[in-house]
Amino acid sequence: MEKSFEMEIVTPLGVLFKSKINHVRLPGVEGYFGVLAGHEPFVTSLKTGEAKVDLESGETKYFAVTGGIAEILPEKITVLVETAEEAHEIDLESAYAAKDKAAHTLMTEQESKLEIERAKKSLEHAITRIRVAERLQSRQ
Repeated sequence: MEKSFEMEIVTPLGVLFKSKINHVRLPGVEGYFGVLAGHEPFVTSLKTGEAKVDLESGETKYFAVTGGIAEILPEKITVLVETAEEAHEIDLESAYAAKDKAAHTLMTEQESKLEIERAKKSLEHAITRIRVAERLQSRQ
C-alpha cells in the first residue's frame, strides 16, 4: 500500500476538505503537477482547474478550484483557493448558464477591458466546473 499523507483544501469560508490521501494532481500556473507523500517542501501558485485527489481508501475525488496557492510538505499539503467545489456539488445547469453568459459578454464589442477580463475568468471557471462535473457523471 502507498504511503498516505494529510491534505486540506481551504477556501475563505473555511476547510472544505480534509483527509488522508495517497496522491493529488493540482493545476499549477506552470501546468498540472502531482504530489506523493514525502515530497520535497515547496509553495506554488495555482490557477483555475481540476484537482484530482486519490484518497487513502482508494476512492478518487475531483474538485473544481480557482486560483490560490499550495504548500507542500513531506507529510501534509494545504491548498488555499478562492473557490472549490467537489464534483457532485456542481450544478451543471448553472455552470452551462455561466459559460453562455461569459461567452456572450466576450462577443460584445462594447464591454470594457475590466468586464472582458472578468468574463474570461468566468468562462474558464464555468468550463472547469462543467469538465469536473461531467467527469464524475462518466464514472457512474
